[in-house]
Amino acid sequence: MVRKMAYIGSFWFIGLLAASFLTFPGCFAVSAAAALSAAAAALFLRKDIKYAVCLFSFGAAVFVYGAYGNFVYGNIIKYDGLDVEVKGIITGYADHSGDKASYTIRGIVNGDVKATVTCYADSISADVGDSISIIGKASVFRNDFSFAAENYYRAKNIFLKINSVKKLNYSNNEKFSLIRVMNSYRERIINVINSRMDERGQAVMAAMLFGDKSDLESTDKTLMCRAGIGHIMAVSGVHLAVVCTFFGFIISKLPLNKYLRFGIMLVPIFCFVLLAGMSDSVLRSAVMVIIVFGAELFRRRADTFNSLGIAAVILTVGNPFAIRDPSFLLSVSGVFGAGVAAPAVIKSIEQKRRLGSFAKSIILTICVNAVIFPAAVMFFDEFSVISPLSNVLLIPVCELILIGGIIVTVTGGVGFIADIVLFFCGILCDLVVNVSEFIGNIHFLYIPLGNDIVKAAAVTAALIPAAAFAISKRAEIGVMLAVCVFSLTITAVNLYRVLPNDGITVAVLRKSNAVTAVIHDGKSAAVIDLDGRGKAAPTAVKYLNKHGIYRIDALIMNSEPNAAIPVFDTNFKLFDVSESFIPEEYTSFAEKDGLAVYGLQSGIKLPEYEIIFDGKGNITLNYVRTDIVFYDSEYIGGGKFSAAVRYSGKKPDSDAEADILAVMDSDGSAEIHGGQTVYIGESIEFSADRYGGITAKELD
Repeated sequence: MVRKMAYIGSFWFIGLLAASFLTFPGCFAVSAAAALSAAAAALFLRKDIKYAVCLFSFGAAVFVYGAYGNFVYGNIIKYDGLDVEVKGIITGYADHSGDKASYTIRGIVNGDVKATVTCYADSISADVGDSISIIGKASVFRNDFSFAAENYYRAKNIFLKINSVKKLNYSNNEKFSLIRVMNSYRERIINVINSRMDERGQAVMAAMLFGDKSDLESTDKTLMCRAGIGHIMAVSGVHLAVVCTFFGFIISKLPLNKYLRFGIMLVPIFCFVLLAGMSDSVLRSAVMVIIVFGAELFRRRADTFNSLGIAAVILTVGNPFAIRDPSFLLSVSGVFGAGVAAPAVIKSIEQKRRLGSFAKSIILTICVNAVIFPAAVMFFDEFSVISPLSNVLLIPVCELILIGGIIVTVTGGVGFIADIVLFFCGILCDLVVNVSEFIGNIHFLYIPLGNDIVKAAAVTAALIPAAAFAISKRAEIGVMLAVCVFSLTITAVNLYRVLPNDGITVAVLRKSNAVTAVIHDGKSAAVIDLDGRGKAAPTAVKYLNKHGIYRIDALIMNSEPNAAIPVFDTNFKLFDVSESFIPEEYTSFAEKDGLAVYGLQSGIKLPEYEIIFDGKGNITLNYVRTDIVFYDSEYIGGGKFSAAVRYSGKKPDSDAEADILAVMDSDGSAEIHGGQTVYIGESIEFSADRYGGITAKELD
């Protein structure tokens, strides 16, 4: 059986991914069916044992996922809503505003179960490796429209958080800790970078070198993703390739045998993994690099597909929930696209004509994009169309920045070396950001991923190529089909964006106690900050990006605009905002900032509808025969939070007026009253049709 680990790893990966969409009990049923199928295949297909192996690997993965969910995850989340005591070691921390910090603690909950928890508390003088004991109320993470917190932290093996800390004690650990040393050294190098580069350049440099995106503005991050080079900010194969090339050149000059060279090469790989925070992507890359370098020692031919299969099993067997980690999924699919799919396509084409290096680079990035497309739809709002070209042009520049960062890191940030190297790195960072900004503002060079067409295409792009490969046994056919589906999707979405759209959609978006309404057609929107001083602005940005809307006809700050304006200015930098409105009681503030003022009993007329203010704190959307009234958002008792919407109008088939009130629980669930279907979700979308009817849809 050729490529044993490629087959085993692939079906292990597919099994975990399939299990992540099942209930935990359902996993046991599927794994049992897979085990029986594997036994039947082994019995009746003895000459082709690979089918039995693949089925067994698939079933084992599904079983492991279900067992982990039942017996590990279930045993930890039983403390949801209870006061707990956690004793353990700090494994990570992050500073927040207002002298607050979050701490990742690996320890024991109530002296009963081992777990890793996140604690939000006042900032303390504790570091990684210090002992800590906390008492507080535990809760599970929950997904919402703006951030799938439960999925994110489950993939990190963190299942509980403690927001309300009642008691906290810690003691400094004076013992040597390599992780603490590396964290301290990383901070030192970042300080060296910060002292020699401008604010924008240092943020880009830290993101590229260590994957530290804490200082990178959200707009710059968005622009780089739209340009197709967002992956350079997640430390992965590109980074380790640069590290290995840099140190490999030096080590190759030493008079050592291959075993010593391999041992020495492990040192910079290990150190870089620690400096990069041991993310899934860099761990996966390190495992693959070690396998590739180690293959030579045992006189084995290194194979990307085999290496990827081994890495997939190693990185998920201890935490099967990692299968839903965006970094892990994208890095695995990206390596498959670059190391397996692209070479197969290039080899097939070169049987007919010779390809140059530039053509090979373009084919490689197209194949990578086609392969990662289904995973990208699961996690992102937009997808770059220009990335095949931008990667060819910009990745070499990014690699030069990485080499500069490695030189500064290896030399300890010595003054004259850092001065020279970071000067040129600053120029290159500015080039990358400026090119990304130019590309990111050309809307047809990236596509929104919130369209139903895109979701259907993502499923098609995963299933059809897989089926074609299974039938034909030729990788290039499956990859070419994936590229075709990907290309057709891009064409369909761009056509959809230019076609006329008569529908008006109202989306009410909540972030904690903040509520923002977005009213839009297919091309432009009005945004109303109902309550919360603009805190739901990032959620509105995510919604608008997913639906490909970049023009704001009216930005209405109905609640404390003095606080909301700076928030919207920061978050709406990439949108074309025609006019901003604030209540007339803030007239003096408006004169200073050049804002439009709306008064009582007045309105704002837009091309397809108008927005009326009635003097009672209510805002009404008039659209044909449909009126949607936005009430001031408030807590209405009984654990209920008003989602601030009511529809009033005549339905085509009835003379009775319908009142639909959306009431949202404090935990994020929502009910639509008035005889309508009940939907549960953090955000509820109302679509008003031209006949005066109204429909509601859960936002996922």
